[in-house]
Amino acid sequence: MGIVISAACLYLVFKGIEGRKLVDALKSANYVYLPLAALVNLSTFWLRAERWKYLLEPVKRTTTARLFPITTIGFMATNLLPARAGEFVRAYAVARKEGISPSASFATIVLERVLDSIVIITFFVIILFLIDFNDTSGGAMSPGIAPSNISPGMLKTTGMVFSSILIVTFVLLLLLKLYPITVIGVINKVLFPLPEQIKKRIAQILESFSSGLQVLKKGNHILPLLFWSVGVWGVSALSIWFTLMAFNLHLPFHAAGFILVLVAFAVALPSSPGFIGPFHAATSAGLIFFSVDKSIATGVSLIVHAISVVPVTLLGLFYLWMENISFSEIKRV
Repeated sequence: MGIVISAACLYLVFKGIEGRKLVDALKSANYVYLPLAALVNLSTFWLRAERWKYLLEPVKRTTTARLFPITTIGFMATNLLPARAGEFVRAYAVARKEGISPSASFATIVLERVLDSIVIITFFVIILFLIDFNDTSGGAMSPGIAPSNISPGMLKTTGMVFSSILIVTFVLLLLLKLYPITVIGVINKVLFPLPEQIKKRIAQILESFSSGLQVLKKGNHILPLLFWSVGVWGVSALSIWFTLMAFNLHLPFHAAGFILVLVAFAVALPSSPGFIGPFHAATSAGLIFFSVDKSIATGVSLIVHAISVVPVTLLGLFYLWMENISFSEIKRV
């Protein structure tokens, strides 16, 4: 399914573009900005490691410097392996390094995703207020909606769908934290057709998983968690903005934030490793929304994706070797 979706997205991205404009856009880009954009993007993984430190504290006290290599390894695995294997690899790697339960460490990663969702949806709502939907004059300097298939109604519907998913996920996590025994008992009843051994194993995993949710009990953790979450996504938008500047697209900063939100929604879809296809389609759609020519938007999407994927993948491979983790171990995970 992921490969089919990726192929469909790539077809939409490259359909009807002018090859000459695409090549000219790539040739004319000011590549001085791109190393800066790549470095800024890499810094988001340090911010993620800093946030992860707070999430892991109820389970095990550690440092950002110890978590940064594991963070890059996880994202490297997501970029190279199917089925978002990086999340499981990251949980395994930190459990191996810090001597904690893999299920508990995975619970902190789920919480991390919930925090990301909260910030992204908040960004989305703020950006909707900043966009002038009445401006349809077109042109790269003038945000408008005329050239794009993205409508205000579509944006609102998307926001409602993802908000609903976020609320359901948050409620389930909250119930598991407050009433773990009751929730596990209910789940066991739902799974009654399964063999007893499997139900027992699922219960053990859920019990271990619930221990990773105990960070929510510490009120003094909430503020830094939100602060670093906003930092992760704000700096990510800054990286995209530098890339837009490299292509001489003088769009407002919230345009970069809008592209980031679309990418975050798009990569939630099943796709090939590295989010090839949905990432490009979302970036291109965001630029077309701001009246950027489709051929130029496609060129920008290629560069934004490369900056987001290649550096962290190379760094993750380096740390994989440094941490003495083999691909056979990853395959077993």
